Amino acid sequence: MSSKEEVMEQYKAQLEELGESVDAALLDWVVDRVGPANYNDDGKFVACSDADEKDRVFTGFVGDELGETDKEKGMAAIEAACEKMGAINRKYRAVVYYLLAKEYGYKV
Repeated sequence: MSSKEEVMEQYKAQLEELGESVDAALLDWVVDRVGPANYNDDGKFVACSDADEKDRVFTGFVGDELGETDKEKGMAAIEAACEKMGAINRKYRAVVYYLLAKEYGYKV
């Protein structure tokens, strides 16, 4: 199993690949929100092509953690994060959540 520091380095590298500056405190908060999924071979990725998966991202993170009540707005933000990640084949859940938290202006 990877340590929290190791997975954070993977996430930081993917964010830098996207041209994002990394707020370490925000990334740490997001990693804590993702929880055990950070270490699950399937759960640590978001399948952006799966509507049910995007719905789970809305319910479990955008709605619960970021407080978005407008599902249409939240789903549009999820779609935008997925589009930003473009051709990256393995979209880390923590990176998608980080992009969403940043979009919503979440401050730690």
